[in-house]
Amino acid sequence: MKTKVIVLSEDAKTSPSRLFRFLNSLDYNIRVKETCFGGYIEGEDEIVDEVANIVRNLEKNKIFCKDRGYPIWDKRVCRAFRSGGPRFGFHQLEAEQKTLRLISKGLNEVEKGDLDEKEINNKYEEIVNKYKKLDVDKFKDIMLNTQ
Repeated sequence: MKTKVIVLSEDAKTSPSRLFRFLNSLDYNIRVKETCFGGYIEGEDEIVDEVANIVRNLEKNKIFCKDRGYPIWDKRVCRAFRSGGPRFGFHQLEAEQKTLRLISKGLNEVEKGDLDEKEINNKYEEIVNKYKKLDVDKFKDIMLNTQ
């Protein structure tokens, strides 16, 4: 048995309820649960992987899947059995979902083939250097010189 999380990019045209209806219309032996970010699918390993591939191709680079460590309705993580509140890992998933729009955009650019590898690496280095951590000694100097 395998459970996969299906996460929709915020700019996807597919809604969680539309995804849920689509998954239930497929002729596969799977269990489906709708969520605020997309849904869960559960079933035999090969079937779940096949369905995940079908779903990802609904909207290229807008629908993402990853394995989930717990089955659907698992009492350890399901809100219905834990008196509500966000399940652990929800805030991480929420943060990941917010980055999917940028990931989608990047994948589209790479697939166009207009960018060469050197240009991509240069842009990557530029972004990494922009957010590079400040050296502690340099921070101390800045603090001492601003007083």
